[in-house]
Amino acid sequence: MNKGVLIYLITPLISAISQLMLKKAADDSSLTGLRFYLNFRVIAAYALFFGCMLLNIVALQTLDLTTAGVLEASGYIYVMLLSSLFLKEKITRRKLIGNLIIVVGIVLTVTLP
Repeated sequence: MNKGVLIYLITPLISAISQLMLKKAADDSSLTGLRFYLNFRVIAAYALFFGCMLLNIVALQTLDLTTAGVLEASGYIYVMLLSSLFLKEKITRRKLIGNLIIVVGIVLTVTLP
């Protein structure tokens, strides 16, 4: 497997984790004013976002832009799973079907010439 493909499958997971960290920080009522922006969770989340952007630049050196765009959609799968685990959101049939279509698209993009 191409290292760019691997990077583009991992960075959406890291990005989804950082989004979850931001959501948890936003739900913390004790964080007000400047503390809302200058706390560990928020700073770490943005550091993860920045790291993902740097890794994506590395990955784009070995991938077509079309392939990268399709692989980036794997983030929706991670968001669905993480929001179900940590935010107790319900996984509906519609979400499952949508994510299955994404998985099929990713598999077809990576395996077909």
